[in-house]
Amino acid sequence: MQAFLPGIGEGAIEDRLTEGGGVADAALSATPAARLLWGSGDRIAVSASGLALDLDDPDPEVLRSLDRFDDVEIVVADSRVGPVELDRFLLTRDGDEAYALQSTGASSVADLAEYFADDAALPGAGVLGGILEATGVGGADLDVELDMRLTSDDGRIEVVEGDGTIAGVPTGPLAKVITQAILERL
Repeated sequence: MQAFLPGIGEGAIEDRLTEGGGVADAALSATPAARLLWGSGDRIAVSASGLALDLDDPDPEVLRSLDRFDDVEIVVADSRVGPVELDRFLLTRDGDEAYALQSTGASSVADLAEYFADDAALPGAGVLGGILEATGVGGADLDVELDMRLTSDDGRIEVVEGDGTIAGVPTGPLAKVITQAILERL
């Protein structure tokens, strides 16, 4: 069971992450392995690329499952999460320390405007990106950077230090949504 059980969990994580495309490699460890049946373990490590993840209705308690592992390392590269093309997403935690999140990527003005308009349920949100593209403003790429320390409040993401920015403008909510979209598939 010690060698068999981690493989089952690893395969499930890989399948959930790559549902929309891409590749993923997950590694779980727990002694005894039966701890994995209750969602806890010594270490969880995930490496993925080429993912296409939606931002639909993310789980607000997304850290709950990761909190049960002593060491966490989640690396996602060259993937799309909602309106953001991620170059790199790195979430780590060692023991009881806070989670460290670093991520870089980009998004267009049109994609971000359409996402935020959809999120706010504004009428005509679906055409907003097209209008911005037609004016020549929408295609401009904006850098998306996240550099934060996070803690878990009963599974909910709490930013304790750092920030997320789009073209240098703070945007904490988008950082949480991107993180939730990735982690809820683990």
